[in-house]
Amino acid sequence: MGFDSKFFSDAENELSEIRMRNSEILDRRAGEISAKYPDIAELRRELSGTLGKLVAIITERADDAREKISALEKENLALQERIRTSLIKKGYPGDYLSPIYSCKICRDTGIVDDHYCDCFMDIVKRRAAEKLNSTTPLKLCTFDDFSLAYYDDEVPTELGPTARKIMAKNLEICRKYAEDFHLPCGNLLLRGKTGLGKTHLSLSIATEVIKKGYNVIYGSVPDLLRKLDKEKFEGNEVMNLLETADLLILDDLGAEMDNRLYTSLLYSLINTRLNASMPMIISTNLEYRELGQKYDERLSSRLMTMNGLYFAGKDIRVLKSGE
Repeated sequence: MGFDSKFFSDAENELSEIRMRNSEILDRRAGEISAKYPDIAELRRELSGTLGKLVAIITERADDAREKISALEKENLALQERIRTSLIKKGYPGDYLSPIYSCKICRDTGIVDDHYCDCFMDIVKRRAAEKLNSTTPLKLCTFDDFSLAYYDDEVPTELGPTARKIMAKNLEICRKYAEDFHLPCGNLLLRGKTGLGKTHLSLSIATEVIKKGYNVIYGSVPDLLRKLDKEKFEGNEVMNLLETADLLILDDLGAEMDNRLYTSLLYSLINTRLNASMPMIISTNLEYRELGQKYDERLSSRLMTMNGLYFAGKDIRVLKSGE
């Protein structure tokens, strides 16, 4: 997959911690049941004893070993059923004393059919994404921090409604997008002049989506393209992350250098995600006309398929500096 070996080590350590936590939970449950219900504790001791019987049968190598093992299996299953029934009668789930696995497929080993389990690779990608996001303000914005007071509510804009009405609608759309986020999901193209809240609302969406347990990558287009350009000589870790993140937020589209390679990388990334129905939020200071002028038809047409939100008003940072 092209990921740094460190992230694989991190994933192995995290799985080890998961196994330890689950084992501790099971030990507490066993102690609780043994203290309350000696009859179940005795059944569990009998069940544990079947392992010793199995070892003895194998060691003896008797002619009737197969029949003895078959009988022992039946005894084992019968004891498990008696424990399960007793637990249910006492108000517990039947599997209360069964091994606990966070991943039922690989049983928290990280391996299934001689390959890394999806749960293991999810940890690898999350760890790599955390590193990529480490220099961004990913968790610093919320919808509650977004104030409509900075948008004029008296003078109509070129679209008709006032800036505040337009931005109130944008806030509503972005909040609902975050609340309803799922895979697959739609895409948003946030466009408007600088300082109008595009980054704030996209980061607010990211904050809520992360709370739902999804993997989010945020970055400015110029910065990510520089990383991808550098990556030509170091593997394809960043592109893998950008292509597979549950939600990708590309900020400041159009601020990157005019560069044929950059345009090609952008098209490949955006086209791959759109074809896979993987959601994106892209913000830009460019108008639709300017996007068509800056990018070739292949890329600009893909951008036009996204749900566009126009941001109106005056630069909030300038307004705040005058307070």
